[in-house]
Amino acid sequence: MKRKLMIAFSTIFLFFMTACENDIGEIENQNFATAIGVDYRDGKYHVYIQMLGLGSVAKSEGGAKAPPEIFVSETSGATFIDAFFKAYHTAQERILWAHVTAIVLSDAALEQGLDSVFDGLTRYYEFRPTPWIFGTKNSLDDILSTTGFFNQTSLNTILHSPKSSYEQSSTIKPVKLNQFAREFFDPGRTTYIPSLTIDDNQWKKNKKNEDKLAIDGAFFLDNQKYKGFFPFEEIKGIRWITPETVRASLLLPNDKNPEFLAVLEDQMVKVQPVKVDGNFGFTIHYLANGVVSNRMKNNTIEVEAMEEFVKKGIISEVKQLYQLGLEHDIDFLNLEHQLYRKHHADWKKLENQASLLQEDSIKSIEVSITLEHSGSFKNRKIKIKE
Repeated sequence: MKRKLMIAFSTIFLFFMTACENDIGEIENQNFATAIGVDYRDGKYHVYIQMLGLGSVAKSEGGAKAPPEIFVSETSGATFIDAFFKAYHTAQERILWAHVTAIVLSDAALEQGLDSVFDGLTRYYEFRPTPWIFGTKNSLDDILSTTGFFNQTSLNTILHSPKSSYEQSSTIKPVKLNQFAREFFDPGRTTYIPSLTIDDNQWKKNKKNEDKLAIDGAFFLDNQKYKGFFPFEEIKGIRWITPETVRASLLLPNDKNPEFLAVLEDQMVKVQPVKVDGNFGFTIHYLANGVVSNRMKNNTIEVEAMEEFVKKGIISEVKQLYQLGLEHDIDFLNLEHQLYRKHHADWKKLENQASLLQEDSIKSIEVSITLEHSGSFKNRKIKIKE
């Protein structure tokens, strides 16, 4: 009996020892993919896979990090999955896909269509539906190889963590794959993918130019069709119709003759369809609080006048965005989708989007702004509402 118990305990002990050893071995040897890039050229899909060295992510016992190690592979194939599977040929160890937090699509891949890419990313159980999705006109190899500050890896860049910088200065809202997919297939919806570029002029390290990622615009898709790229300067009115905008600045009266900088927060926006003489128009209501962050001149200007400047600035940018949409047949303001949601029967009667978007489709834009002073001291030149 004693011998049987010893054999049983020995078997259990060996089982746990083997299990622990296998677990340790898998953690040490597995490859953790962190980003995927997709390009389309020469009639083939080109897939890029970014992997980061664990030594440059975790601190050593001395508290220091190793220099960033970024591995980027490139494979090609007739389909997205065909190119994707070729990465396994040189993987050396198993690749884990559950840690992918960013997907970057080239403008050529967007123009080719997303059916093959969506199909591949949604079929494999390891892929999560929540990575950030971007487009780019730059080399995908360069985008995936750009590092952060202070020897930090790509995980500490806009590519993997765009939300924190967006909360500080809201320009183009970052988008996750599941949100983009929902909007992409939603009837009457115009959606977009933020565009990544590389800025090699703004930052210097030891007096040498340092490449850093930046969002410079967006790629738009309307009713599942690629509509093109637009730089931020052309579409900056989009931040005023995006409910998720956290903090956005406005230089007024204009860039050539600036008098003050207003920073707007806590915004609310509502687009409402209205039926007039059998035709639909739209009203836009915008509400926000803000602060006067900086003044460029010493002349006296009342806060009421500043609020009027802000109102006119917002209305002007929204109108410019709508006019740009008319020129390129893009519903930037998602007016058609509002009609689809709130007046579905009338939406179904529309033959096409062009019948909805007219010069006079926007009936009114109402803006309500409350400005306060900024800083520890009230500016004596500004009359503050009590």
